[in-house]
Amino acid sequence: MTKTTKELLQAFEKNQNRINEIADTCERENRPRTEAEDVEYKSILQNNEVLRMRMHTVALGQYGQNSNEFNMREADRIVRDNVSKGQPTTILICRDLVMVADAKAGGIVPIKIQDIIEPLAEGLIIDKVGLPMPTGLAGDYVWPVYESVEATIQGEGVALTDTEISLSKLTASPQRIGIAIPVTRQTINQSDGVIEMIVKQLMPLALSKLINKIMLSPDKVTGATTLVGPFVALKETAKAIGLEPTFRDYNGMKADVLKEGVDGTALCWVMTQSQKAIAEATPKDTGSGIMVCENDKIAGLPVFCSNYIGEHIGLGDWRYQPLGLFGDISFIVDPYSQARKDAVDFVLNANYGTTTLQSKAFKLAKVAPKE
Repeated sequence: MTKTTKELLQAFEKNQNRINEIADTCERENRPRTEAEDVEYKSILQNNEVLRMRMHTVALGQYGQNSNEFNMREADRIVRDNVSKGQPTTILICRDLVMVADAKAGGIVPIKIQDIIEPLAEGLIIDKVGLPMPTGLAGDYVWPVYESVEATIQGEGVALTDTEISLSKLTASPQRIGIAIPVTRQTINQSDGVIEMIVKQLMPLALSKLINKIMLSPDKVTGATTLVGPFVALKETAKAIGLEPTFRDYNGMKADVLKEGVDGTALCWVMTQSQKAIAEATPKDTGSGIMVCENDKIAGLPVFCSNYIGEHIGLGDWRYQPLGLFGDISFIVDPYSQARKDAVDFVLNANYGTTTLQSKAFKLAKVAPKE
């Protein structure tokens, strides 16, 4: 029996709520998923894929594949209509389609994916350093890692000895991140495009700031267990360099990474704007007039700035620190939770996972007076 749009949306939302319950339990108990939870999680993801395909088919049948008639303004209308009736609105942000439950029409409204998703991938400097950001991941996302092997020289007719390859694997365990923005009913009624402002500006900016903080900070972000950047593990062993690092200090960091066999073509520096300014005013050597940092580069490597790295200088190849979005982004307009303040909550939840594929590809130094 073919389900209605409303039934499909309700089933999808029920699945998402169950995933969040499992994530909350694992986070609260500071543990990975149990075997039973893992089986249930994978089953839910498979069921969501089927639901998503069915909703996609319904949307194409209602509005046509290339229709642009229903967009953010239509979503705005739906939210206003539901708020006036005291009803919640669920917006499902999928890889290929965004669906908004329309209580009045009983259907769904497709919104172009780039209207919402694209800003999330632009986050401050993460998009510049070359960090891979796959989306729509499911289950256990695994990277196989193997040790390097060497060929041997043998005489004619001599049998080659077997070379064993030691295989291991690295996984990314997603954690839930989210944001809630309360907006008064008066603002919703009096302003035009409130949904567009929240979805395209405020929420993407908030998420990108958090992602940058997670990936670049040498300290764990509050609440993080598996969602940790590469510099956290290096903080305790970070070498202290002077308050005005010399070219030799920077080049020494570069040499430490390269001697580990890391391909240096994608290396880049991460530091604060003030630290970069110091490097731009520090002579490379006496009398040359050449500064340590020129044309946004130090030792031939590009420099990117973020306050999240604090009193440290980071160097790394971010191809070895992928960050993935697992499943879909859930966006709910809740008219109940803030009812006593006559406000409506705009709540966004997403599941991100990251892992350091090769710790040797990163180096961290602490800027402090040398002892």
